Amino acid sequence: MVTRRPSCFGLYSKITGGQRIDMFGARVEQLPAIWRRLVDAGFESGHAYGKSLRTVKSCVGTTWCRYGVQDSVGLAVALELRYRGLRSPHKIKSGVSGCARECAEARAKDFGVIATENGWNLYVDGNGGFTPRHAELLVSDVDTETLVKIIDRFLMFYIRTADRLQRTAPWIEAMEGGLDHLRAVIVDDSLGICADLEAAMEAHVADYADEWRGVLEDEEKLSRFVSFVNAPDTPDPTITFVEERGQPVPAREPMLIGLPQVQR
Repeated sequence: MVTRRPSCFGLYSKITGGQRIDMFGARVEQLPAIWRRLVDAGFESGHAYGKSLRTVKSCVGTTWCRYGVQDSVGLAVALELRYRGLRSPHKIKSGVSGCARECAEARAKDFGVIATENGWNLYVDGNGGFTPRHAELLVSDVDTETLVKIIDRFLMFYIRTADRLQRTAPWIEAMEGGLDHLRAVIVDDSLGICADLEAAMEAHVADYADEWRGVLEDEEKLSRFVSFVNAPDTPDPTITFVEERGQPVPAREPMLIGLPQVQR
């Protein structure tokens, strides 16, 4: 029998397909205490809403799947650690599949990697959402070092040339020459800028810092996490929750199911 240990914050929790732990229902004044416990336990903050890298989804690859031909989990972890916190014109999503069966849906991502017997295929400029677009093959059968180098260039070139709020799919569609031009620039170095793009990414990796850890170390930033400036210990009374499946969810007004209103 498994005994469930309740959290003192009573948050709604969800393990996501993008390898995240979502925790919902925290009040603004609870966030510093919650993040202090998480940071002390070794967790880092992700970016659920920011214009930045969101997730690097992966299948189980060679570790658990008989069809896997490469370690997709290991590569996904390495890519996420490399690009975490990267600010960009729009959100960036990625995926790594351990074989051509594509369980991580890498071709529906801004950049996606699919394992082959000889290395990795890199697909770019895809997305799901309101207007889905399959990513296109940029390079094939490259080793891990070459793969990471090309992803570095791709992301930095996108960040430097895309319009604000423009995802990679409309960016490539608006680019003169499309994928062929992109390949010439970041694979063949036709503009002679690849070394600069790589250096910019290395600077990002070197400068990364966990943002919530930074908040916890800054008294001025901590002082902002209150519902009311003149009553910092008072929670917002307009926020209420009800219980659903043993977890708290926001209380909502009763929903009417489209029944006609009868005048009396």
